[in-house]
Amino acid sequence: TTVGSWIPQEVILRSPWLARCLDAPEGSTLRRALDGKERIGDLERDEPSEEWSGLDPRTCVTCRRPGPQALEVALPLRGAGRRLLTPAGALQCLNLAVPGAFDAHGASSLTLFGFFLWAVALDIEEVAKACRQALATTIDATTVAIALAAGFATGDGELLRRCYWCLRGAMCGVTGVPRGWLDGSGPIRLARGELSHEETCSTPLRVLSEVVSEDMLAKSRRWHTPVDCYTLCQVHRVRSANGDYPHTYEMRLDHSDEVVMRVLREDETSSCRIFGSAIPLDRLAEASEHCKDYLGCVVPNFWGTLFTLYDSGADMETLSSQNPEATQLPMKPRKPICSIGYETNILGECPRKVIVDFERQGEKHHFENIAPRWDKKLNSYALPFFGRVKKASAKNFQLVVNNDPNTIFLMFGKIKKDVFCLDYRGPIAHLDAMAIAIAALAKKRAVS
Repeated sequence: TTVGSWIPQEVILRSPWLARCLDAPEGSTLRRALDGKERIGDLERDEPSEEWSGLDPRTCVTCRRPGPQALEVALPLRGAGRRLLTPAGALQCLNLAVPGAFDAHGASSLTLFGFFLWAVALDIEEVAKACRQALATTIDATTVAIALAAGFATGDGELLRRCYWCLRGAMCGVTGVPRGWLDGSGPIRLARGELSHEETCSTPLRVLSEVVSEDMLAKSRRWHTPVDCYTLCQVHRVRSANGDYPHTYEMRLDHSDEVVMRVLREDETSSCRIFGSAIPLDRLAEASEHCKDYLGCVVPNFWGTLFTLYDSGADMETLSSQNPEATQLPMKPRKPICSIGYETNILGECPRKVIVDFERQGEKHHFENIAPRWDKKLNSYALPFFGRVKKASAKNFQLVVNNDPNTIFLMFGKIKKDVFCLDYRGPIAHLDAMAIAIAALAKKRAVS
């Protein structure tokens, strides 16, 4: 189908890409790629570009200048642009390029995604930015297939990240992959690792692999990287009514009371899920290990003598057995990054023995707590805590290397009911310290 239209030149010039087409020699053709570029053994994302090298021309928006005052624009024959891009949409997008003209109110998701694709193809950054902001509030289980296609077609990293976490929650939640996605009863279909929306678009989920890698790297840099100086914190425990579970914990910076992390423990022997501070305390019980703010978990053994800190990867073994369809989505398997051990001490005849081990950048680190000394005046074991700890408790301890008390790498102790001191320095990182505190507060069947 061919559509002809007379458009004022000043309207054409609202698009930097069409302006370049008008300046090109007669007979020349420029293309804007709206599809991913696959290579053997890898999948890469080419930014929308006028350069056409190895891409299928059927996925591109093509502009040819046949004469001085004429442009021929050809729409993609496949990919996300095949159904989302229309001649009318191009004219509307050009009209929206006037400052203050864009209004997303009342626009359907399909319309917004069409405007977004056109804005990227025509190089109208203001409209693309406005569409992106409007789309951020519309991505859900009903629109994610179209959003994923648009994000991949345009190489929009933010849109792809939002799609990934929407899919992660929808596919890996308690109810599993939506049944309509699998049996074809709804507009969205998931099959053979591809997510499609009716006949509009189909996108391989492996395009989200880079999102996963970037997320894991960013969390590693933020939470697994130690600092040489001391970090002074407090851990606040919040109990449910009557002191029952679940318990939540907050790590707060000592000098500003800023919340750094939040932790949920559902019962006295359960694993603890660690999250960033973006999740409010009253919504922590709803948070899943498949949300973007999840940082890792601490898993105890039955006796409470060994606690393992895992990173923010997924428990692929459990997913594979309980929800195998979800494994079509790219995910990194979780890895153990720190272990916290307690010596068996059922009778409680001596102080607790704490051992912490982890490896960073090929270097192994081993810490043990300083053995407290018997104080005849107090008639109990005692350690100097330099005013940081206010209450006596069997949970109070200090971690050192080679039993050297001159360099304390972590100090944990009770300040008052449900408030604890947590001071630490490198090579112990933020997530390590929080895991050590969680282990100290956990129920231990074989440690008195």
